[in-house]
Amino acid sequence: MDSHIYGPASGGPASDSPGPDSPGPGRPGPVTAAAFFDVEGTLLAAPALDADGPGPPLGRLWHAPVLAALHEHAARGHLLVLVTPSPAEAVTALARELRADAVLCARPGAPMRGQGKGYAARALLRERALRAADCYAYADEAADLPLLAEVGHPVVVGTDPVLLRHARRGAWARLPAPVPREM
Repeated sequence: MDSHIYGPASGGPASDSPGPDSPGPGRPGPVTAAAFFDVEGTLLAAPALDADGPGPPLGRLWHAPVLAALHEHAARGHLLVLVTPSPAEAVTALARELRADAVLCARPGAPMRGQGKGYAARALLRERALRAADCYAYADEAADLPLLAEVGHPVVVGTDPVLLRHARRGAWARLPAPVPREM
């Protein structure tokens, strides 16, 4: 698999995280679904995370409709998974702030892009014994199609023409693109 799966609270692999029958922190019962959120350009209205510094305040970078969806999934007790081509050190603070359960990210020599996102999502669903048909994914570009194809509830964020064609054919949900903001 071309990824690492991290549990942000421990900083270690997902095997340190609660199993599928454990409610986990703040959850009312067993996890029955996952929600995958592409980070750059989807959850954050920014093209890349900077591992070398804090950058602009995150509050100015959130894409409000996707952030609202993340909070809704958290309230429903879904497993929250961030997906990013950035290395773990670039997304750790973000994952903690959002109380993400897992992060699918790049590792040296193994980028988290394209088909790698789909493979990593499938592996996490298998590890957690979750039905793909009950899960969600939010993404903004054609390279994310393998991730969206792994779940029963794909959500296209923005206006990528390739994703919009798939959305029309598959009756996928849509959210608007982020509005560029001055940093």
